Amino acid sequence: MRDPLINAIQSLIVLNTDEIEIIHSLFKAKTIKKGDFFLGEFQITTRGQPVKVASATDSYSKNNFGQNVSAQLAVDGNPETGWSTAGDEGQPNEAVFIPAQPLNPVDGELSLTMMFGRHYACSLGKFRLSFTTQAGQGITASRVANEVQPLILKTEPLTEAERTLLQREFLLQAPELAEARKEIDALRRPLPALTTAIMRERPPENPRPTFLYNRGEFTQPRDEVEPGVLAVLNPLPPGAPKNRLTFARWLVSRDNPLTARVTVNRAWAQFFGRGLVRTQEDFGYQGEPPSHPELLDWLAVRFMDSGWSMKKLHRLIVTSHTYRQDSTSRPEAVARDPENKLLWRGPRLRLEAEEVRDGALLAAGLLSSRMYGPGVYPPQPASVTTEGTYGALAWPVSTGEDRYRRTLYTFTKRTAPFAFGTTFDAPTGEACIVRRDRSNTPLQALSLLNDATITEAAQALARQCASGSGSVASRITQAALRCFSRTPEPAELAMLEEFYNQQLERLTASPDAAALIAGESPAGTAPVHAAWTLLIRAMLNMDEFITNP
Repeated sequence: MRDPLINAIQSLIVLNTDEIEIIHSLFKAKTIKKGDFFLGEFQITTRGQPVKVASATDSYSKNNFGQNVSAQLAVDGNPETGWSTAGDEGQPNEAVFIPAQPLNPVDGELSLTMMFGRHYACSLGKFRLSFTTQAGQGITASRVANEVQPLILKTEPLTEAERTLLQREFLLQAPELAEARKEIDALRRPLPALTTAIMRERPPENPRPTFLYNRGEFTQPRDEVEPGVLAVLNPLPPGAPKNRLTFARWLVSRDNPLTARVTVNRAWAQFFGRGLVRTQEDFGYQGEPPSHPELLDWLAVRFMDSGWSMKKLHRLIVTSHTYRQDSTSRPEAVARDPENKLLWRGPRLRLEAEEVRDGALLAAGLLSSRMYGPGVYPPQPASVTTEGTYGALAWPVSTGEDRYRRTLYTFTKRTAPFAFGTTFDAPTGEACIVRRDRSNTPLQALSLLNDATITEAAQALARQCASGSGSVASRITQAALRCFSRTPEPAELAMLEEFYNQQLERLTASPDAAALIAGESPAGTAPVHAAWTLLIRAMLNMDEFITNP
């Protein structure tokens, strides 16, 4: 029976003897010398259950590096691969399929399905099916392509083309090269077809019409809208097609400095806390005028002249005298310019939420550098997860390396944002924002003291200090270098060492409290580990740790 929808041939065999042979003749093979086929799948079922094929061998198969089409590919479950005898048309060839488990006549009916779904014009028309219950082995390929067969027996000297063809056939068939061919096949095997939908631009001659809708109702289109740019900006080049490429070129055109101005203004804001135009999201009439318009224009021109290189722009800013100024405030200057609009001092900014958390993990040596993957669930206060807007929040706290991934990978839930991030002014993710506001609240200090991530970071760095060699002062110096990227001044070092000694004395007298603070520590060392933990936590709470520079 032939299924025209999927181009498959099905045969039903009654198992009542040890050997069966049938001839299938769908049509006469009028062009047998040119006939070819591509058997995509060969499926066997008995009693409605699929039969697993353990081995599939053939007498000949078309063989190209990375595109081997042997009988084994007819039982791999992929109709895009299969068996073909192209190059040996008109010759008797066979394939042997051996089930993983023997089939007995008492099993009843056997159903064979041969699918030709990939190449509809390459299906079998006349062929023979043989079935036996006797144990046996597969066959070994013994034939070569028709075009190669005469060359083997040729007595005259071979041409260069014939020699190349014969050499290629040897490389494809020689048993001693089988392992090398497997490696080549694996490297040259084509990648699987894409299964993810990808947006394509419509052809220029058939653009999608865009309309203004009556009261936003999509079933009531009114005026058709043509592609273009805002009238207050430079127009598109005359005669240019109104497509995405033209728009992209217009964006970075020398006649349109707005793109460069906006870009350098945002970069400036990242380093100084505010842009030359404070309203980074609005360069229009409702935005603030630039505090230094000539500087903004000069930076924009330099940015375009440097090939729009962000790296060169950043280097230009951070090596400037303006950026390298002392950030110390002077009362008389604060009275005249409290927001530092005139850039009379260097920037001094609190780190953003992600930087505060990641900085603590990095100082402790816990921060994972692994990239990509699904969102993770760092520990956070229980009240956040048990009292969500719409009931309890499923927050399976991550373990292992995922617990210390960069904050960028934290799972975001709109109705219950990550508590540590929200405390330090991170956005909730409900809308895109250009700039973050910076607040200064008691909750931030409490989070730095009590948050589980900060505590675990302090414990991890404390274990390194407690197990290190050298004096207490030298180990404090190393910890300060990890936290502040500098060694402490003598007065600072004396203060930190005094704090450590005070905590060690107190916790030695309170072993239960020491064990609670230290976390995991060797027996008998809890007071030492706890004292180091409190010292490191104090350093992570210092203004210098969460402030740049």
